[in-house]
Amino acid sequence: MKAAIHKLSKFLDTISSIVCATILAGLCLIIVYSVIMRFIFNNPVTWQYELTLVGLCWAIFIGMPMTFHKQEHLRLTFVTDKLSPKTWRVYMDVIDLILIAFLIAGIVCSQSIIQTTWKTFYKTIAIRKGVYYLSFPIGCAFSIVHLVDLILNRKPEDAPKAKKTEEEVVAA
Repeated sequence: MKAAIHKLSKFLDTISSIVCATILAGLCLIIVYSVIMRFIFNNPVTWQYELTLVGLCWAIFIGMPMTFHKQEHLRLTFVTDKLSPKTWRVYMDVIDLILIAFLIAGIVCSQSIIQTTWKTFYKTIAIRKGVYYLSFPIGCAFSIVHLVDLILNRKPEDAPKAKKTEEEVVAA
């Protein structure tokens, strides 16, 4: 079970990386094209704004799980740096469980927004507005898998070494 979740976590991270890289590369091309059309040919692209909005949303919410997988998400280390390894592990597990609860709530709450907006389309691109919101529950689901993997594979030895304060360094 532990190995299967770890393998799934790595696979989802690969998918996230490919999707984000593709979206960001596409957005760069679209924006450069739009700037050229607007300022050189004086013919602005009307669909660029909405497509960029959808692309950025997907890049953000599909990129979010990558921070959990690489353990680079925002955290306040001034608390965790002072904990013993065993206490650190319990603390991190509790924080990750709270995050999982939040992400599950996000998936549940986003369903009504997706259903409400699924029937409407953007004005300049043939994409349903629900697609814009669909990235959030997908990103949450990927993040949950990564957090479960972290919880299952976390060891007290992984705890950061306690950093000495400036007073401790001077006293030594």
